Amino acid sequence: MKFTSAALLVLLSLCCQDVAVASSSGVGGRSLRQNPTDNSHRSLAGCPGDDEDFSVSFDGDCDYDELKEAVEDIKSGSCNVNTDTLLQNLLGAGNDAQARDKVKQLCGSAVSDTSEGFDFSDITKKGEQFDNEYYEGGTYFNYEIENDSGDHRLKNDASRINRIYQDEAQSRVIDLPLYLNAFDPDQDGCEIDAAFCCWVQDRQAGDNNGNCGTPYESQCIDRDPGDNANFCYTDHTRSGADVQGGFSIFGNVLNNQENIEGAIHCHGFAWGPDENDVSNIYKGNNLFYVSLYDHMHQRGYVRNAPGSAMCGCAENMAVVTRADCTEIEADQTYTFNYSGSFQSVLSKVKKVRFNACQGANNRNNDLEAYYKRLVNEGKQTQANLEKLQKTLVGAEAGKCNQAIVNFMASKGISRSNGANSISENTITPDMIIVDESEPKIFEVVDNDYEWEKASNTAGKSMPLVAYDVTEDFAEKGTEEEEKPEKPSKDDDDEQSVTMTDEEAELVFQAEEAAAAENYSEDEVEEGEALDEDLKQDGATCKLAGECESGLCEKQKCAELDIASDNNGEEEDMFSIGGIGATSSSKGGVNNTGDWW
Repeated sequence: MKFTSAALLVLLSLCCQDVAVASSSGVGGRSLRQNPTDNSHRSLAGCPGDDEDFSVSFDGDCDYDELKEAVEDIKSGSCNVNTDTLLQNLLGAGNDAQARDKVKQLCGSAVSDTSEGFDFSDITKKGEQFDNEYYEGGTYFNYEIENDSGDHRLKNDASRINRIYQDEAQSRVIDLPLYLNAFDPDQDGCEIDAAFCCWVQDRQAGDNNGNCGTPYESQCIDRDPGDNANFCYTDHTRSGADVQGGFSIFGNVLNNQENIEGAIHCHGFAWGPDENDVSNIYKGNNLFYVSLYDHMHQRGYVRNAPGSAMCGCAENMAVVTRADCTEIEADQTYTFNYSGSFQSVLSKVKKVRFNACQGANNRNNDLEAYYKRLVNEGKQTQANLEKLQKTLVGAEAGKCNQAIVNFMASKGISRSNGANSISENTITPDMIIVDESEPKIFEVVDNDYEWEKASNTAGKSMPLVAYDVTEDFAEKGTEEEEKPEKPSKDDDDEQSVTMTDEEAELVFQAEEAAAAENYSEDEVEEGEALDEDLKQDGATCKLAGECESGLCEKQKCAELDIASDNNGEEEDMFSIGGIGATSSSKGGVNNTGDWW
């Protein structure tokens, strides 16, 4: 017997009990003739899904509101229920929140099940080892430089990168390469949903980026990229590169100097944790564009900082001041098919565009500002932003060095009075007490820096080299005079330190006799005087070899004296091997004898 819609409505209104209908398989597998949220048993006849299957497609983001609008468009006038109630029935949801959650699940599977995907490993087709080494700063993509004959041309040797950009990156979904150490070192992906690269060299001329020029063999060796950031430090223990431990510092905290590493260029991207957000779906596309196409292929930017991966998750990268940023815009189509339950698929990627990030507070092309925008839009958390800010510390003056100070403190190395505080158990001879009220506080003296500072004379005569003395660091009042260690008897160069005057004289005479025996007049050309360029005592010198006496002391040629005993109150003489160095017990200028 066949009932019309009107007759069926009458029968349902007379029925005094629910008609249970078994759920069908799949998400939302529930018949329209059962309404789990409404006991009025209103009719759903004439609505989509009542008698036949249907399909809807829509462009843009995948979410409940987009699906609702698409279903609304195909409802006929005979469907007398609102679209929210209809969707709850189609999805098998008990309320609006459940319906939205089910749509979110369907959108996720729409991306994972799409035929529009492309594997990151197929970009180079050179294998996991090659890809790993590239992102750590290796392989010929990073190393080779074109020569003047045109060999090793980057755009030829990496021409596949351009084909991937044209054919795949703008029309497919590329996955983030979690098989790479730089992007999944702990098998948990990128912790704060952000990644960036930092390059230190430019290897391609003629692209208006960096300072590589032609001819290549003279104008493109160790050239710089466009400078947009400063390195602060690298913690090797967290690096995605093959470095087991340690750290690298790129700042001079003592002298308040930053940007001492030279030109570097950093660029990155970020995404929301929602797997249906465009920034998340196309994060592999963004990595390809930033790291391989835009910067390596188009600009020629290559190589990594010491101890850091070239590209990686933000929490594993070198600590820097800032990074540029690229965000994704995509035109895409989703299709939802209903046949007793919903099935979904990302059916078409029409166009993927790579744009400069629009950041919070009108700060564009800046990774930190873009991340703040994600936080403002509810797509990221404030906690993750604060973690990112420990890696992108800010470009304001002083922030990089402050990050260095904080990092060193985390390693147990703290500062006091502008210097490093060092344990009393690690005192070395190049330290001086900086606060006698706190005898355990010492300052490291950088002799090289002191010499450079003293040498900055604006064209005037060079000053004497600053020199210091080796002292014991016992408490005040208990200092003991340093006693030189007795050298090995096998060390001929040091025997004069322990010789008596008579022994030294005998050695000197023996050496003179040996020299006279080996001397030949034939070795001297006619009319040539021996040692005619040697300087007399008192003349200015830098090396002992310039002086007739063989002794250059305090930059003056000095008369050679054999070491002798003294009363220990004024100064101690060392061997000639010490380049005439002295140590004064009265303080003043010191000389270790090793500055040369």
